[in-house]
Amino acid sequence: MIAPIGRLALFTALLLAAACGRSEGRAAGGTSDMTAVDRAVAVAQGIRAHPTAADSILAAHDLTRDGFDALMYDIAADSALARAYTEAIR
Repeated sequence: MIAPIGRLALFTALLLAAACGRSEGRAAGGTSDMTAVDRAVAVAQGIRAHPTAADSILAAHDLTRDGFDALMYDIAADSALARAYTEAIR
């Protein structure tokens, strides 16, 4: 099992690789996409600030660990979303 901070680092690396590796993708992204990015940023920042409360933070955003993984992979798969996430998480 990967520790929450290790998982966050892994996803950040995946997102950076996806953002740098592809230039195509959706031009602007829809409202629901940006909501997904906002949600992922809120969860990631919460876990970064309080790694021992990761499960509580996920639950507060109606996510499980697997659900958060899926959300991050969806964002990483879209270069525009990955770029938005990367900019927002800084």
